[in-house]
Amino acid sequence: MNSAGNPENMLSMFANPENGDFLFYDADGRITQIGCAAPFDLAKQTPPVGCKRLHTTAALWRDYVDLSGDAPVVRERPALLGFDKTRILADDTDTATLRGLPSPCTVLVNGVAHTIDGGELALSCHLPIRLTVVIDAFPYLPFQEVVTCVSPSA
Repeated sequence: MNSAGNPENMLSMFANPENGDFLFYDADGRITQIGCAAPFDLAKQTPPVGCKRLHTTAALWRDYVDLSGDAPVVRERPALLGFDKTRILADDTDTATLRGLPSPCTVLVNGVAHTIDGGELALSCHLPIRLTVVIDAFPYLPFQEVVTCVSPSA
C-alpha cells in the first residue's frame, strides 16, 4: 500500500491547518462557514456570492475576520464586560453604566432601540422596573444583561 492510502498519513494531512482548513467570510468579516478539504480539493471549495475564502482555522461563533489591515486576519470577537452594577435605586440619580461600547451602536432596552454615541450607556429610572439590555454590534459578541431598578424604600 502506498503512503497516500495509509490512514495515518491521511489523518496527519488534516491535522495541519495549512493543508486543508478554510473558512468563508462576508464583507463585514463575519465567518459564514468553516471546513476542511484535502489540498487537491481546496480549489473546489467555492465561497457563496458576496463571500471570500481564507485558508486558516477559526471558531465559527467566537472568531471574525479583521479586514482593517493589509491582509485579512482571524481574531477573537471582543466581549462587552457588563454594567458596573445590575441593581439600582429607582430615584432618577442612581445609575448603572456600561462602558466600552462601539460608537455608534444600537442598544435595545426592553425592546426599544436607542442609538448610543460615545461608547457609554448610563441607565437610571424613576419607577421600579427590570430593564433588559440587548446589544448585537458585530464584531462584538452578542450581549444581554438585566438591570433591576428597585424602590428607594425597599
